[in-house]
Amino acid sequence: MTVTAQAAPQQRLRMPKVWRGRRRFLLIALLVLGVVQAVLALTMALMVDGLLSAVPLTSGTPSVPDPPWALMVGLAAAVLGIGFARWVERVVAEDLGQDYVYEQRRRLITAALHDIGNRSLGVVVTRASNDLTAVRNWIAQGLVPMLTALPLVAVVLGTLVFINLPVAIAVAVPLALTAVLMPFLAQIARQRARRLRRFRGRMSARIADSVQAGESIRVAGAVRRELNAVDRDSSKVVNAAVERARITGLIRALTVTAASLCTAAVVYLAVLGIIDVAGVASIMTLLGVMATPMGDLGRVVEYRQNYRAALRILAPIFNSATQLKRAVRSKERAWQDAQTDSPEPSDMALVVEELNVDHVAVPALHAKPGERILLDSTDPNRVYAVLKTVLLDGLNPLETHPEHEPAVLVSGYEYNAAPAALRRELVGMASDRLPLERGSVQRLASYRLPKTSTDEVRWMLHRVGLTAQLVAHPKGVKALLKNDGEPWSRSDVARLKIARALLGSPPLVVLENIDTALDEQGLVMLRKLLDEYPGTVLFSSSVPQRVFAEADMRRWPLDG
Repeated sequence: MTVTAQAAPQQRLRMPKVWRGRRRFLLIALLVLGVVQAVLALTMALMVDGLLSAVPLTSGTPSVPDPPWALMVGLAAAVLGIGFARWVERVVAEDLGQDYVYEQRRRLITAALHDIGNRSLGVVVTRASNDLTAVRNWIAQGLVPMLTALPLVAVVLGTLVFINLPVAIAVAVPLALTAVLMPFLAQIARQRARRLRRFRGRMSARIADSVQAGESIRVAGAVRRELNAVDRDSSKVVNAAVERARITGLIRALTVTAASLCTAAVVYLAVLGIIDVAGVASIMTLLGVMATPMGDLGRVVEYRQNYRAALRILAPIFNSATQLKRAVRSKERAWQDAQTDSPEPSDMALVVEELNVDHVAVPALHAKPGERILLDSTDPNRVYAVLKTVLLDGLNPLETHPEHEPAVLVSGYEYNAAPAALRRELVGMASDRLPLERGSVQRLASYRLPKTSTDEVRWMLHRVGLTAQLVAHPKGVKALLKNDGEPWSRSDVARLKIARALLGSPPLVVLENIDTALDEQGLVMLRKLLDEYPGTVLFSSSVPQRVFAEADMRRWPLDG
C-alpha cells in the first residue's frame, strides 16, 4: 500500500525550519559577519579619505609630509579584515547549507523507504541530487548573501545619508530601480525553473527505466528508438535550461549594472563639484566593497526561484516524513505502555487471521513451533501479495487501512504493533526477489541484528558454506558487496540471505523462492539447516519437494 504525497495548497507548502538547532548560531554568525564587513568597509573609506586629504595634490614639487603610518596600517588591517570575513562567511554558509540538506536528505529517503510519493528510481535520484542541490544553493548562496549583503548595503547607505546626502541619493536610485524590477523578473524565473525541473525529472525517470530495462530493449532491437526517446526528453531539458538562463542572466546583469551606475553617479557628482577627489576615492572604496555582495544578490533570485520550484514537490514529502517519524514514536510509546514483561502464553508460533488479499479471503493460519508451512497458490504474484500484507501492511502509521485489519501474532506478539527492534528479532526473511543492500559482508549478514559479534557472523556464514569466499578475499567479512551482491554469484548471494534470515534463530523464518537461486550443494545445505532449525518456516517454492518432503510440510491455501 502506497502513501501518495499530494501537493498541498500553496499556503501550506512549508519546508522544515532553517532556524533550528546549531543552525541558529550559524545564521547569527552570518548576520554579524555582514555588519562586520559594513563596519570594515566604512573604516576603509575613512582611511582612504584621511590618507588622500593628508597628501598635497597641487602642481609643482610639494614637500612630502611624514607618512601617516597609523592610517596606512588601519587601511591594510581593514582590507585584510574584509578578506578574512568573506572567507569565514563562505565556510559558515557551506556549513549551514550542508547541515540543512543533510537533515532533509534523511527525510527524503525515509519517505521513499515507506512508499511515500513517487518511488521511481530516476525520480528519487533527481530529488536527492537536483532538488536538494536547489535547496542547498538557496540556503548557502541565496539566504546567506541576504543576511550579509543587505546589512552591508543598509549600513553604507545609512552612513552616506548623514555624511553626504546627494551621494546617498545617487547610490540609492539605481538600487531602488533594480529592487522594483525584481518581483516581476522573479515570477518569470520561478515559472521557468519549475518547467526545467519538470523536464529534468521526466528525463531522469526515462533514463533510469531504460537502463533497468536494458536487456529487454536489446532483445527487441530498439536501442536506437530508446535513445531517440531519451534525446527528445534531453532536448526539452536543454531548451528549458536556456530559457531559464535568459531570465537569470538578465537578473544578474541588472545587479551588476546597478553597481556600475552607482559608480557612474559618483563620478558625475565629482564632475559637478559636489564632492572632492578624496571623497570620490573613499566612496569608490565603499562601492568596490559593495560590488561583490551586489553580484551575489543577483544570484539570490535565481536560487530562490529554483528553491520554490523544488518546494512544490519536496515540501509535502518532507511533511509526510516528519509526520511518519512522530507517528512511529507515538506507536512505540503506546506499545511500551501496553506491554508487560512477556507476551501472553501461546503454543502457536504464528497466527494469521482475518486476512483479505485483493478482495479474496485467505484461510486463517495457526502454526506451531517447528512446523513447515508452504504458501500454496497457482499464482506466484498472490504469494508475494500475501507476504507483503502479512509482513509490511500496517507497519506505516500514515497508511489508510481497511476496517478489518488482519491479525498477525508471532510468538504471542502482535507483529504490526511491535516496534522495529522487536520485529527483526521475531522474523528473518530470505527472498530471491528482493535485492541485497550495499555494504560489507558483516553488515549484510547482521542487517537484522546489528549488534551481533563478528565471531557469530563468521560462524553463521560458515554454516551456509561461505567460508571459501571469505578466505579468498583479503578483507574477509569486511569485503564490500554492491549492486545486489556483486561480485558474488547468485547462489552465494542466496546463501548470504539465508545466513541473515537464520542469524539469531528467530521464531519465524520466511523463505520466498530462495531455493531457485541455489545450486545443488546449496539445496543440500538449506535442507540440512532447516532440518535442525527449531522455529517455524513459512516458505514458497515452485518445486517445494526440493526443500521439504511432502510429509514434513503443511500447505496454506492462498487462493480462497
